[in-house]
Amino acid sequence: MKTFTQTREIFIEAIDQLKRLEGPEKVTQALRIVKEREAGKLCYQAEEDLPQAELFLLKDMLRVGKNNWTRYKQIFLESMHKRK
Repeated sequence: MKTFTQTREIFIEAIDQLKRLEGPEKVTQALRIVKEREAGKLCYQAEEDLPQAELFLLKDMLRVGKNNWTRYKQIFLESMHKRK
């Protein structure tokens, strides 16, 4: 179980990496998909590890809206279904 601080630091790094992965190149797009999957996994972990108040604070601090949060989780779920 991760603390709020640990979760925040991991998420900040993941979101920063996603922001740097902009562009039409195929390699960039592939790396972005991988990072979005990682972000989705982090979303699920945060929901499991953090109380609601801390989870709300995390989303607010990261400026990750509900739509992006849900999209990251969906991307992660789809990748898990493809593995089976």
